[in-house]
Amino acid sequence: MSKYSKQFKLKVVKEFLKSGGQRRVAHLFAVNHSQVRDWFLAYQAHGPGGLTPDHQRHPPQFKLEVLQYMTKHQVSARPAAAHFGIRSMSTVLRWQKLYNEGGITALANRQRGQQPMSQFNIKALLKKPVSELTPAEMRRRLEYAEAEAAYLKKLEALAQSKAAKENKPKKLLS
Repeated sequence: MSKYSKQFKLKVVKEFLKSGGQRRVAHLFAVNHSQVRDWFLAYQAHGPGGLTPDHQRHPPQFKLEVLQYMTKHQVSARPAAAHFGIRSMSTVLRWQKLYNEGGITALANRQRGQQPMSQFNIKALLKKPVSELTPAEMRRRLEYAEAEAAYLKKLEALAQSKAAKENKPKKLLS
């Protein structure tokens, strides 16, 4: 959810259109003056629909098209973002940085979030004879054995500390 509602943004833009002055309007509504400019450009390019957040993934070809538009028309990221309906110029700047560092391949959509854990059947690995294990399987089996030993050691230490607390005489408050 965005910080400001569509109605609020529309009110700010209408005030800007009515009386002008980015900084004055920004001060009046207690927002950053660059937000007034961003909202105005989005409204100018796409109407009221331009003020709603748009969380979509863009294909690498689209990203390249935006960057080529910037070069061809000699515009900065802000007007290019407004022209293509991208809500934040920082998105375009990030694409530009990625493209400059790694070309079009760097613009490919990355996988977000944590990678899923690989499905690994430890029970089958433990049943397999040691002589048939590959070096990678041996390493995995060793890691499992070390983790198991560390877990049991920690469990024993917790049990001992709990027993020590229970056996300790309680002080009486006087």
